[in-house]
Amino acid sequence: MLKSKKNVLICGSFLLPFLLLLILWSILGLAPFGNNNLLVSDLGTQYMPFLSSFKQFFQGETNSLYSFSDTLGSTILPLSAYYLLSPFNCLVLFFSYEQLPIVILLIITLKISFMGSTMFYYLQKTYQQATISTLLFSTSYSLCGFVTVYCLNFMWLDALILFPLLVLGIQELWSHKKYLLYSITLFLSIVTNYYMGYMLCIFAVCYSLYWYYQKIESPKKKTIWQLIKDGRLFFVTSFLTGISTSFILIPAIEGMLETKKTNFDWQTFLPTPNFGLNFFSQFGLGSVNFEWRLEHLPTVFSGILMVLLFIAYFQLATISKKEKFGAAFLIGFIFLSFWLELVNTVWHMFQSPAGFPYRNTFIFSFLIIKFAYEAFLKLKEGATLRLLVPTIFSVLLAIGYVSLKFSEEKIFLLSDHYFIISLFSIWLTFAFVVLIQKTNGAKKRSLYAFLFLVVCSELVFNFWISFKDIPFGNQEKFAQTFQIQEKIISDLEDTNSTLFRIKQTIDSDAAGYNEKNNGYNNPILYGYAGVSSYTSTLDAKTQDTLQALGLYQKNDRRIAYVDDSRVINLLLNVNYLLTPEVKAHQENISNDPTTNIYKNDEAIGMGFLVPQNFETFKLEKDQPLKNQEMILQQIQQNKDDYFRETQKISWTKQENNHYTLTTRTTANGELYLYAPEINWKKITSFTVNGEKIQPAVYIATNQLFNLGHFKKDAIVTLELESKKELDDNIIELKTLQQEQFDSLITKQKAQAIQLKEEVSGILTGEITVTDPEKTLLYLAIPYEKNWKIMVDGKEVKAKSVLGNFTGIDLTSGKHQLTMHYQQRNFIVGVFISISVLLSVLFYQLSKRFKHRKSK
Repeated sequence: MLKSKKNVLICGSFLLPFLLLLILWSILGLAPFGNNNLLVSDLGTQYMPFLSSFKQFFQGETNSLYSFSDTLGSTILPLSAYYLLSPFNCLVLFFSYEQLPIVILLIITLKISFMGSTMFYYLQKTYQQATISTLLFSTSYSLCGFVTVYCLNFMWLDALILFPLLVLGIQELWSHKKYLLYSITLFLSIVTNYYMGYMLCIFAVCYSLYWYYQKIESPKKKTIWQLIKDGRLFFVTSFLTGISTSFILIPAIEGMLETKKTNFDWQTFLPTPNFGLNFFSQFGLGSVNFEWRLEHLPTVFSGILMVLLFIAYFQLATISKKEKFGAAFLIGFIFLSFWLELVNTVWHMFQSPAGFPYRNTFIFSFLIIKFAYEAFLKLKEGATLRLLVPTIFSVLLAIGYVSLKFSEEKIFLLSDHYFIISLFSIWLTFAFVVLIQKTNGAKKRSLYAFLFLVVCSELVFNFWISFKDIPFGNQEKFAQTFQIQEKIISDLEDTNSTLFRIKQTIDSDAAGYNEKNNGYNNPILYGYAGVSSYTSTLDAKTQDTLQALGLYQKNDRRIAYVDDSRVINLLLNVNYLLTPEVKAHQENISNDPTTNIYKNDEAIGMGFLVPQNFETFKLEKDQPLKNQEMILQQIQQNKDDYFRETQKISWTKQENNHYTLTTRTTANGELYLYAPEINWKKITSFTVNGEKIQPAVYIATNQLFNLGHFKKDAIVTLELESKKELDDNIIELKTLQQEQFDSLITKQKAQAIQLKEEVSGILTGEITVTDPEKTLLYLAIPYEKNWKIMVDGKEVKAKSVLGNFTGIDLTSGKHQLTMHYQQRNFIVGVFISISVLLSVLFYQLSKRFKHRKSK
């Protein structure tokens, strides 16, 4: 009977947050309860495309560890280690691609609900007391402030599910020398998301110190040396568990070292405080909404009841001073981890977060709820909740709100009404707790029911505040557009057996996005070879190379192919352009009214032969037109420049910083504009011959514009309205001479290579070298040491050319080329992981054998 009751309560700890979330999703009209979806922020631009890639991999569309959908091509392991190793992601395999936003909502719901279950299990096992009232504490954990704000970054939620089990495992290891639960949960924490797993490793050490000095009885004095001796099992288990995750950690670290995350800002290592007394405002309702999700104060909301009982913990005489000191030390250390910038940076893998700060605040909420539960158990035993407790809470909250109102962070104050509601909730909750202590029987059960209603309403209300202003996407539009684009891309790939790239632009509204969707990760979403990318694992050398060629770099995690460039199409083999826009000088080959398809004749193959001195050419930073000119000259020397500068006629300035530049073209072809010193966020209007120029991707600076095709001696008038003064000397205008460039393309076609990609990821191609002056094969594939390259059956070494592309030396004659990607460090990591697991298994078996033999 008792076991049956426990099982019912465990189920309740899952179902209560699950039902509360269903109510919230219904109120917000999220699909399948309405037509809204969560195609917003990083969830719409990153996580959904990554899940699409996950689905493509497991459905057998590719089984290679290398993907040409990620930037120009990259191993999928670092990206998978950071985003895709949650077992919940397997749910996407049972739904169609157009239902991905609905599946993501289901994954978020399930993760939050399971958080309630693991928290309940922790409280039940730790305190050996669990009743229906325990559900208030487990649900407060699953709907805490961190979850309401950061649940859109749902890859982090697995850590919150495992966290209570990890803490329980630490307790069992130190108290009973049982390490299995700790080892398993630590292993899963690192594997599902090594970033959050790193934070849990830090906490494991901190909590071990707390538990050892607070709970472990020892006949010897607890010195540091004694701690090390007594904690041998903890340290050995932690080390071996960490090493056993090498199969994913080594590729992840290798990938991270290739990004710009290795750049350190010394200012983030200063012991400066990140906030002041306004911190206390975060214990009230409505502290953060969607607008301030990237920058805000620590999300420590844990529920009004939880904070009341937490304060009571330090007021109750039945709790010893030693226990209070230990609790204060533990929660003070976690507070320090986001109060001091130095400590905060260390907790975030020595990188100050770029948005979504204080990513470890869920630990603070967990501790508040843990000690609140201890106070609750004391109150059940007869301790009195003093009037001083809600008074202290009210004063601290008032100090927090007043400090926030008159601080630099006052923009974070959403509404004074939330402060009033929070104060009312404090005293209402206090009244219910006092009345519950003073009554018995049916009346007590009724009061408990009202307390449940108050706490659950408060948690849902706080969640609603953080979600209500989200610019939700349109599920119906997303599904329709996805089906259309998927068919178009599938048809193009069916008619072309070789590897090529696509530049795809989709109108944000048509794609079902309510906010600007830049489409960085459309290649990953639809599974084609593209150019643009937005990931935390973006290769730094590839990004710098593309920026030098003229692509737009917003920050260290993004690269975007905004406007068309014929030279870039040649170099990267961008074969097709998919866009809703009409190109006057190109033939539209599309049969779909929503999307125009243009074939780029200059995309001649995934590589072509170039002179040997091509490898010595160095790209210059912020000089894309100069770089493109020099590249074309390297490929085929021309006494005349490929790019011809226009002839400036006049530059005038009118009122309100309205500028007009009139110029004359000096050649037939596409006209390019480059002005890196212009901050395009300050440009309110930009027209060319009266036609408004508005890129499909949001840009700030450093953008190469294609202004369209113009005939020689055409008059071009540029008009710019700016919030700040401009100088015409910062504007570079050049025309790519069409005849000279077309001549180069015609000659290079015969020296190009077409690569075929097998499902296994192996690339094969054939090329004939006839010109002794062009024996270096340039490949539009990022240079990588993990490529095994075979020419005519013999392995050859590649070299890095043109920044970060691949070059292969060839001799005259016909050659068969084969390329196979081998993630060597992944194999090393797998070997280490298996070795550790087998060693531990052998040790346990031998230990058990000796134990039986001794008996």
